[in-house]
Amino acid sequence: MWDSKLFKTGIVILVTFAIIYIGTQITFVFRPIVVVFEALFLAFFISGILFYLTCPLSNLLSKHKVPRMLSILIIFILIIGVIFFLGLAIGPILVDEFTKLINKLPQNVEQLHILIIGLSDHPVIERLIDLEAINVSRLTERLANMLSSTIAGLTSSFGSIAGIVTSFFTTIMVVPFLLFYMLKEKGQGSIESLIDRYVPDDYKNSIKQALAEINKKLGDYFQGVGIVCLCVGILAYISFLIIGLEFALILAIIIGITNIIPYLGPFIGAVPAVLIGLFDSPTKMFYVLIAIVIVQQIESLFISPAVMGRKMALSPLAVILVILIAGRLAGLLGIILAVPGFTVLKIVVSHTYEHIQMKKQKLEEAKVS
Repeated sequence: MWDSKLFKTGIVILVTFAIIYIGTQITFVFRPIVVVFEALFLAFFISGILFYLTCPLSNLLSKHKVPRMLSILIIFILIIGVIFFLGLAIGPILVDEFTKLINKLPQNVEQLHILIIGLSDHPVIERLIDLEAINVSRLTERLANMLSSTIAGLTSSFGSIAGIVTSFFTTIMVVPFLLFYMLKEKGQGSIESLIDRYVPDDYKNSIKQALAEINKKLGDYFQGVGIVCLCVGILAYISFLIIGLEFALILAIIIGITNIIPYLGPFIGAVPAVLIGLFDSPTKMFYVLIAIVIVQQIESLFISPAVMGRKMALSPLAVILVILIAGRLAGLLGIILAVPGFTVLKIVVSHTYEHIQMKKQKLEEAKVS
């Protein structure tokens, strides 16, 4: 009984739940760790994305025998140049559109109110929905209050303005140092040396192979997603300019960013653009829908297959389920990190299983011999 696999599995499960329960009862012990994690996570996340985005250029410079410190300097100059160019090119447009959007928000809420009341009088809507059980005025009032509280709570949800400014400048100061270290240590074998020093011999090769695969998959993912989102954002901006949609740049940026979320992102990003088009006129909304459909078809048929291919090797159903679960557990951050996180977990589980099978095979061969 004591040596049975079922008994050992049960003990592991019980110990795991006991550790989780004890951890929930002594949250004050982990609070400093959580605070440090929250303070540095964004800096590490941005640095990691920049690292993977600049890896192709770093590899190209290495192939041409460019000294590492010089290649890092070139990469930093290019990053600063891109930020400066974007600030000059789209900064004024973005500020102007954002100011107009804030000023027109009360008018848009009132238009939404009128639209809902107009729809409530439509005979088709009356047949589908029991409007006697719905107070339209109360519904629109709740929507208006929700929009107002969302905007008013943007700063309060992240703390005081001083805290936001401090966090912003801390991130800006830390990111260059983290990126410099990542680029400097790239290919230097620092992690491999730590593995060789502290990890038992039986696990060294498996861990090195898993880390190499994780690094490659994450690099492929972030580089591919970056290119796809950029292309989608540019196409959406051009389309919105053609049809004369207000706040074209802001809406195109939203569509480009939400395209990070596979399958569900395009629908989420399309909502603000459709609403702005509807506030203008039903015809404009129809044009917006056509433009978004065309952009998404171009992305799904041409851009994503050419850039991403089947690099992540994940089924659409698995991706959607992972995104929904991660969003429920960790909110927006969970949605963004769902696919790369699941990919890392899949690689770890796969290599762990292969390592266990190899050990079993070696034991069986030893018994036979």
